[in-house]
Amino acid sequence: MTESAAESALPQARDAPNAAVPLSREQLYELVWKEPMLHIAERLGVSSSYMARVCTELRVPRPPRGYWAQLEVGEAQERPSLPPALPGDVESWTVGSTIGTHRPRAVAVPESDKSVPGSRLRRKPVRDTSHELVAGVRPFFLKTRSSHEDGLLRPFKRMLVDIVVSEAALDGALDAANQLFQKLEAKGHRVTFAPPNAYQHMQRAEVDTREPTPKGTYYERPWVPDRLTLVYIGAVPIGLTLFEVTENVEMVYVDRGYLPVRSLSPAQMRRYKEPVHWRTHRYRASGRLCLQAYSPRSRVPWTKQWCERKPGELVGMISQVVRELESAGPELATRNAEADRKAEAERIAREAQWKRQREEAERARRAQARQDARKDLLGAIAAWNEAQGIRSYFDAMEGALAGLDETERPLVADRLEKARALIGEPDPLALLRRWRSPEER
Repeated sequence: MTESAAESALPQARDAPNAAVPLSREQLYELVWKEPMLHIAERLGVSSSYMARVCTELRVPRPPRGYWAQLEVGEAQERPSLPPALPGDVESWTVGSTIGTHRPRAVAVPESDKSVPGSRLRRKPVRDTSHELVAGVRPFFLKTRSSHEDGLLRPFKRMLVDIVVSEAALDGALDAANQLFQKLEAKGHRVTFAPPNAYQHMQRAEVDTREPTPKGTYYERPWVPDRLTLVYIGAVPIGLTLFEVTENVEMVYVDRGYLPVRSLSPAQMRRYKEPVHWRTHRYRASGRLCLQAYSPRSRVPWTKQWCERKPGELVGMISQVVRELESAGPELATRNAEADRKAEAERIAREAQWKRQREEAERARRAQARQDARKDLLGAIAAWNEAQGIRSYFDAMEGALAGLDETERPLVADRLEKARALIGEPDPLALLRRWRSPEER
């Protein structure tokens, strides 16, 4: 991508900020190393901090602080090369579209670990070694809507890793997800969020947390994140959802709420008697985790689950999960390729059908235009014949006036003028002027 090509993208984006004018990674890379970010952001109608977020999301290296001042005195460092796009990377950005980042950030140093004033001992900044998708997300999960009967969290923030659990199981779920993601990336399989526009060709598999799953009953869908959590086995995306199983539990009504019968003490069992304290069954969080892997391609249905029989078992299953995901990659690659071939064949057939429909519609339009033109022309001819008849009539009446006697002639002449005024002067050429040929229609 040359600088001139990158520069040409800016005026288009600036002149039409609401239009879909995408900037590729290559174009953005050339732009941010050509002039200060502040100037680019001003021309695009966004802030420089927002442009920095765009660069982070697209994995485009940008000049460090002080680069342009160093460049003026010839001391600027050599610009790094643009890294190749990885599977799942966002490869373009459209002016006006939203962007989100999920890069790890440094964790604040606890007060007890900070250096003592005046001391020469300096501690290194503490960084969270968790995977970027789970680093620092716990507080966001706890900022949740009112807890549902099942006890599962429903965070207000939607840009989160795909984990659906109760507060009691959150720490274990984050730890299991972190170990799984770290293990996958150690084997060379990238774990990341789906690109912002992935909803156009990827979808999340349905998650039913209930065990056992009843049939024919209403089920309120649990919380759903904004973006899919994906692992790339090679170039094959596989969706990952970690959820807590809910089980059917006998509940007793107490003080405008329900308590699990199994948690009651013997004294409570004797006190909470029907009919005042009636009993029912509700699905409640069980503490057991289940990992669901799925194909995000709607044309390639595939799901697989690894569920705990006892809380805490999932961590010990991670190696098995990784092996099975790796073995599923080649199979899904073959199925994805076949689905792509079928989709391409359907697209070609669909476009051919649309072309035939357009051609048939055009033929029908031309036939109708010819029919309408002929009808209008016949109307103009009929109007001309009528005009000729009217003229002939009045000319004949004018000639007949000469044969009338002096007493009758004025009366007939007056009536003739009134008749001519009523009919008006026929203009058959007016219809011909307004007439359009079939080619003009």
